[in-house]
Amino acid sequence: MSVNQALEELKSLQQKGKLAGSWLITGPYGVGKSTLVRRFAGLLLTGKDQEISFHQDLKWIERDFTEEEKRDIIKTLNAGKALDETVEKNRSRKQEITIDDIRGALQFLSLTAGNDQWRVLVIDPADDMNTAAANGLLKALEEPPAGTVIFLISHNAGKLLPTIRSRCRVLNLKPLSDFEMKNHIMETYPEVSCVDVIVQLSRGSIGKVNEIIKNKGIDLYQKVLSVLDAPVLDVSMVYQICESAVKETEKYTLLKDLLLFYVLQLAKKADLSPDKCRRLLQLWEDMNQAFKDTDSLYLDKKNMLANVFFKIGHEK
Repeated sequence: MSVNQALEELKSLQQKGKLAGSWLITGPYGVGKSTLVRRFAGLLLTGKDQEISFHQDLKWIERDFTEEEKRDIIKTLNAGKALDETVEKNRSRKQEITIDDIRGALQFLSLTAGNDQWRVLVIDPADDMNTAAANGLLKALEEPPAGTVIFLISHNAGKLLPTIRSRCRVLNLKPLSDFEMKNHIMETYPEVSCVDVIVQLSRGSIGKVNEIIKNKGIDLYQKVLSVLDAPVLDVSMVYQICESAVKETEKYTLLKDLLLFYVLQLAKKADLSPDKCRRLLQLWEDMNQAFKDTDSLYLDKKNMLANVFFKIGHEK
């Protein structure tokens, strides 16, 4: 279902006094799961259909900063300096949501709501909870305190413990259709060209659209095309693209998506032999594994990306 449909279902249940206390909001990245929760939290806590991010009765749990980064933030604030938004997004965070994070959430649930009505707890994404954190949340999901709504946002519900899933009512958000995506892009970004390309790249995710446009993804894709479609691979340009991408987390993620998309487009060509198609699909799988290994084992991102360019060039 869409964000608006899900919102109407939540509103209807709340008005009938049948709103469940524990919810699992699932769906691919960028389809509006966080938007849905922020809008419904706005309705519960302010009475208005508006997204809210901060409220005394709203607690949003995500992976915390590392201790080193916390000390750096405190040092910056103590010096009377403002926190730079770009820097904050690229600060190192813990790899998972821990039991300490959940203890903070449970403490929040034990407090009385400021408006004497609702408190909203959000775990985003719940996929990041380690086993201890997930087990620590089970009792609250089983018996949420009165006037409490707990939302678990999940990009991949299969990663969650069965005991977590069984305690929640589920709302599954679907990717938008190409028609809906085109309308959104033209209404939100009327100055943007190459709408069809963005629709293909975003695969039904408004969040991905925003990332592509924010990070000049079309320009980056044109650079990727100019390198990979050339008769001879320009090695210096390859390293220039890779070096620029690894400096920012969102651009690094975007470049990985663009390279995967490029290989899939090659594999879809009608004039390919079955053997060539199989090799390209195997390359796509190998690229996915290389991305996962590099991120989980903290390998050299720049060299990994460059090797991917070279492997694609070899298969062409």
